[in-house]
Amino acid sequence: MRQSKHRALREAGPVQPAVVVSRGRNRAWVAVEEDGTLLLCDFPSLDVLPAVGDSVLIRPAQGAPGEGIIVELLPRTRAITRTTAAGERKTMAANVDLLVIVAALARPALRYGFIDRALAFAEHQEIAPLVALTKADLAATETLTQALALYRNRLRYDTLVLSTVDHRGIAELGEQIAGRRALMLGQSGVGKSSLFRALGADRGARVGEVNERTGRGRQTTTSSRLAYLGHGFLIDTPGVREFSLADLDAGELAGCFRDLAPYVGRCRFPDCRHQEEPACAVKAAVEAGEILAVRYASYRRALEQATRSLLSDVVARLRI
Repeated sequence: MRQSKHRALREAGPVQPAVVVSRGRNRAWVAVEEDGTLLLCDFPSLDVLPAVGDSVLIRPAQGAPGEGIIVELLPRTRAITRTTAAGERKTMAANVDLLVIVAALARPALRYGFIDRALAFAEHQEIAPLVALTKADLAATETLTQALALYRNRLRYDTLVLSTVDHRGIAELGEQIAGRRALMLGQSGVGKSSLFRALGADRGARVGEVNERTGRGRQTTTSSRLAYLGHGFLIDTPGVREFSLADLDAGELAGCFRDLAPYVGRCRFPDCRHQEEPACAVKAAVEAGEILAVRYASYRRALEQATRSLLSDVVARLRI
């Protein structure tokens, strides 16, 4: 019966371009590109599993509103991947061309380490980053001044100051997303959901996750969501822990920190980890004030986390 349904869907009517919003084992939510309509689709004949952000061609089901079938996965321009504990490569998102890094200026306190790790991730993946500083209405002047001095003035990253209370910066954020496929990344409590609402994402653009075991859809406020804003797509995902830098060695990781990169390769030892080694060009730059101590601390924490994650993966593989 199910195979007959799929055959009928594949052969009936024109196809429509859509974007994958969330995926389970055998079903996925997609948003039709024309108007953002959400459909829960099967994908029985695809050789490659679709990922959030993938462009696909779908055919809506006749007589089953809200359902359809993915008939073709279009070529990807970029895929964000990670290595699983079993050593397999998993595609987390596809075709993303803007990483919106959301961090609160207050409640919770600003976390430079998270922003720096996300910026390094964006540099490694060659995705344009945007630092979005939320809750500006609650921020201390000194906190805001220091954050802007570092990210906008010193490191030259696009940085927006946002408040959903007085709509500060919301229009500018919409302009940044225009014509792009943006992925919103932020820790719990920083105001991502409020940004979604401020951008108009609650106008029928919320989607539930797909159960990984059954493939069936379910509505939830903590799952991946996509907003069709009329001029671009914005994907929100709660899986920040999956954005790992564990695949990078010390040299590659330091090279993903914009202010550390010029000193990589100038140390005495070619495999320098820029920690306790003698004649380290990076440490010398920190001591001279050419690299800020807060950024060097972020690098060291990122290296420690990447090493710990890599060791965990090795242990997991040995247990298999």
